[in-house]
Amino acid sequence: MTAHAKLSASGSARWLSCTGSVKAESTLPNTTTPYAMEGTAAHELADMCLSDGLSPHDYINQHIAGVPVDEEMADHVASYVAYVKSFSGIHFYEVRVDFSEWIPNGFGTSDAIVIDEKLKTVHVIDLKYGKGLPVDADNNSQGMLYALGVLSQYAWIYDMAHVVIHIYQPRIKNYSSWSISANDLYKWAEWAKQRAEEALQDDAPRTPSDK
Repeated sequence: MTAHAKLSASGSARWLSCTGSVKAESTLPNTTTPYAMEGTAAHELADMCLSDGLSPHDYINQHIAGVPVDEEMADHVASYVAYVKSFSGIHFYEVRVDFSEWIPNGFGTSDAIVIDEKLKTVHVIDLKYGKGLPVDADNNSQGMLYALGVLSQYAWIYDMAHVVIHIYQPRIKNYSSWSISANDLYKWAEWAKQRAEEALQDDAPRTPSDK
C-alpha cells in the first residue's frame, strides 16, 4: 500500500497521547531506513508464505523488497507463520481495515486477522520485526484500531464479542497478547474519536511524554 492515513494506526500511540503532534509532524519529509526496508521484506515474505503455503526457507538468497532473505529472517518468519496458523477460524493476511467510522479517513493494513466464529473472537496479530524497543499488546492502540476496522466491516456477517491483540516480535523473543470485549472496545473508540477530532485542529495542544 502506498497511501498513508494522516491519523495512522501505527502512529496512534503518539497522536492519541499528544494530539498536537499531527500538526508538528506535517512538514517533516517521509524517509525510510535500512531497518524499515528489512521489516517490509519480512512482512512481504510472511504474507507470501501464509498465502501460498511455501516455507520461508524456500526464499533464502532471494531478494524481497530489495532485501536479501537470509537464514535468520527465514527462521523468524517461519515461527510467525506457524503462530498465525495455530489459530482456528477465517484467516485474512495483509488486509486493509477501515476504521473511519471513528477516525477521519482512518485505515491501515493488518498483518493477520483471524475470526473464530465458534468463540466469537477476533484475533489481530501484529508482526514486529524490529529488535529495538519491545512492543506490548496491552492496550495497544494500533491493534485496537485494526480490531475496530474488522468489527465495522464484518459485524454484519460474524458475531464477534471478543478481541485478542497479539504482538509477535521474534528477534527479541517478545510475545504478548491482550483481550478486550467488543463492547469495551467500542467505548474506547468514542474516546479515540474525540482525540482524533482534536488532533486535526490547528490549535491541538502539544503534550510531550517521556517517549
